[in-house]
Amino acid sequence: MDESEKAARRFIKAMLPGRIATRQVDGFYGFTRSGRTLRLDEGTVSELLQRHILQRSSEDDLIPGSFAEAWVTPRGKPAPVAAPRLNHSESPLGRLSQPGEDGKAFLQPHQVEAGERIRRTVERAQMLARTTMSYDPTRTASRGTKGAATGGSSDMAMEARRQLARYLDPLPRECAGVVLDVCGLLKGLQTVEIERGWPRRSAKLILRIGLDQLAREMGLDPVAVGRSSRRPHRARSERALRCD
Repeated sequence: MDESEKAARRFIKAMLPGRIATRQVDGFYGFTRSGRTLRLDEGTVSELLQRHILQRSSEDDLIPGSFAEAWVTPRGKPAPVAAPRLNHSESPLGRLSQPGEDGKAFLQPHQVEAGERIRRTVERAQMLARTTMSYDPTRTASRGTKGAATGGSSDMAMEARRQLARYLDPLPRECAGVVLDVCGLLKGLQTVEIERGWPRRSAKLILRIGLDQLAREMGLDPVAVGRSSRRPHRARSERALRCD
């Protein structure tokens, strides 16, 4: 990794979570953190925009893109995920992240963080009003332009929908649907099961499977591991269950 890429990674890492970099008069983009100004040249910015590591929030402002967090995490060495700060009255994952009678939580921090990213992305995509939505990659991504609104906020919403599709497309369809319903549209697990005609507690297990795969796609992991390290084996019941 050369010095310019190291500088770019430091810049992106300092932007997380959610700082805005503004275009300067000399063409650089920058922001101030802890009394220090960080800057990035326009050529590097252009490349990072193409790779979705940065995205525009307006003509002169940049925010972290959909792949920013994964890019600043060393490949093969995912950083441990701290327990996300949840508003338990707001997050559908709050109860599932709390220790049960055996002292273990049903969802681990990296799985909860993956679900919280889906919730934040759906909020940016302005989809919460569509309470009957089911997962459809073509609709979620809003790939068509017919009827699209104009303006900065609509552009951000469109980019958020594309980001949501990038998150959910790698997942099996049923897993993606449950993750979107529970984490994005804030539906209860029992509601999901009733709508799909599933047996009790099935949505809870499929949610965990979907969040676990989603966390891997996002570069999140419960522990830091090297390239040669083997991942812990999943429970046999989870490995056997398929989300077709």
